Amino acid sequence: MAESPEIVVTVETREGRGSAEAGRMRHQGMVPAVVYGGGMPPVPIAVDEHSIRELLKGAAGENTIFLLKLKGTDEERLAMIKELQVDRISGHFIHIDFIRITRGHKLTVKMPVELVGDCVGVRHGGRVDFVTRDVEIEILPREMFDKFVLDVSNLEVGEHLKVADLASQLPENAKFLEDENRVVAVVEIPKIIEEPVEEEIEDEELVTAEAEEPEVIGKGKAEEEEEAE
Repeated sequence: MAESPEIVVTVETREGRGSAEAGRMRHQGMVPAVVYGGGMPPVPIAVDEHSIRELLKGAAGENTIFLLKLKGTDEERLAMIKELQVDRISGHFIHIDFIRITRGHKLTVKMPVELVGDCVGVRHGGRVDFVTRDVEIEILPREMFDKFVLDVSNLEVGEHLKVADLASQLPENAKFLEDENRVVAVVEIPKIIEEPVEEEIEDEELVTAEAEEPEVIGKGKAEEEEEAE
């Protein structure tokens, strides 16, 4: 299960605004963040980047439910990462959105899909195309799980598996928010792109023809005089 209330992430309130303040926090290893939802107003906070990286090492990753504790107080609340912005160059976190979790109230989450199995279609020359890597679902916090696991062992070339094929893994009160006919994985024959060799041959023939053609050199003065005689 992805609900892990024993995991505590300590945060502190954030007063400053703007890029300069955000840069100062990141220099100190803190990440600007906000927590919202649960019928309460959003609160700007700052969180230690290392603590979030440790949290993400868990099997559920961003779908882990944990205790968000405000530093220096007894205030704590179940929460989950809703959105995580990452700098593509440095890999550091830029901003994090946390959402408050209320027991008994359903969540909307994107559940990752993992493909397993030795696909028979691959042995026959095909390639598995992983089309849909996560599926949006509605689920109760107590029913949260880590991921969908889809076995592609029996897929032949030209065959596919859909979102509906994950239905047996849905908890009792959960439901898909995706089109159940959406393709998750398909086995296809890789397309071979042929190189345009005809143009190269034509170019070579043209070069050969030009090379065989005798070079025309202007007549010298002596030759012109001989012809005149």
